[in-house]
Parts: sequence; C-alpha cells; structure tokens
Amino acid sequence: MKQLRIVVSSTRPGRIGPKVAEWVASQAPASDWEVELLDLSSLPFFDEEDMPRNGNYAKAHTKDWASKVFESDAIVVVTPQYNRSFPAPIKNAIDYLFAEWDAKPIALVGYGWSGATDATADLTKVLEHVKADVVGATGLVFTQDVSPAGDLDVTDERRAELGALLDALAAKVDEPVGATA
Repeated sequence: MKQLRIVVSSTRPGRIGPKVAEWVASQAPASDWEVELLDLSSLPFFDEEDMPRNGNYAKAHTKDWASKVFESDAIVVVTPQYNRSFPAPIKNAIDYLFAEWDAKPIALVGYGWSGATDATADLTKVLEHVKADVVGATGLVFTQDVSPAGDLDVTDERRAELGALLDALAAKVDEPVGATA
C-alpha cells in the first residue's frame, strides 16, 4: 500500500484547510493509498541549531516531521492563498528538511478566490529548489468549489484534476528506480 501524506499548511484560527484536506483524502482511492493528514499547526518555527542540509536533527518535532516526509511515498500539500502566495507555515516546514524532499512526488491543491494559482506557482518554485518532484497543481475556487467557510461543492472539473494528480503521484511511486521520463 502506498503511503500518501496530506499536509494542511494553514495554521490560523478559523482555517478551512482541514476540511479541504479531508476532501482530498476522500478522493484518494483506498485500494491505492493509505492516507495520513499532517497538520503543520504543531510544528514550531525553525529552531534547529544545524543546517537542514547536514541532516543533524536534534529536536523531537524535527525528527518526527523528517520521518513523516521520508516515509511517505507521495505528498499532497493543501494550501490557501494569502496575499498572492502561500502561508509561512509551509515554507517553514519545507525549510526544516533537505534530503527528505529529494525526488519526493508532490501534488498541490490550493484554495482561494483565484484558486490559489499564485500560491501553488510560488510553492512549486520552492519545492523544486529542494529537488522535490512536483507533478502538478489544481485549485479550488471560492464560491465555485468551496465556500470561504469551508463548505465543499467541488465541480466535476476539479474532481477530475485532482484524480489526474493522484494518478500522476501513483505513477511516480510505481516508476522503476532509475527510470527517466
């Protein structure tokens, strides 16, 4: 069974990220994926003494976060768009680690008034810098797919886009070691 971690990147009060993440989890075929939601609200701002590139993690929360990312086969990051980009907690979570991101298949699901296109584009740049394998993104649009309060009524188009992203993640996981695209 493939291990899929879904990261809730918003930590502010009243956030709807957990609802969106639960919807994403419900769309992942149970025959393919064992899903776990990871909530960044418990990860403090970076507090390690050594650089992540060295992998000398001293804090229990860092070791736990590193283990969750490393042991996953693929990751979906659920992110809102704040001020035309992604929220600080996901950047912090990325910055905690280095080697764990290398070649990790990742899909992005944004939400907001514009479907979080700026947030997912910016997040793609950051993740590709740490050598993650971003397979693509989709965005839920307020009033079309999700309400600002988190009530989901997702269009068939967005469901299909998420399905294609989950398929792309599964294909990456199943790809033979050393295979090239």
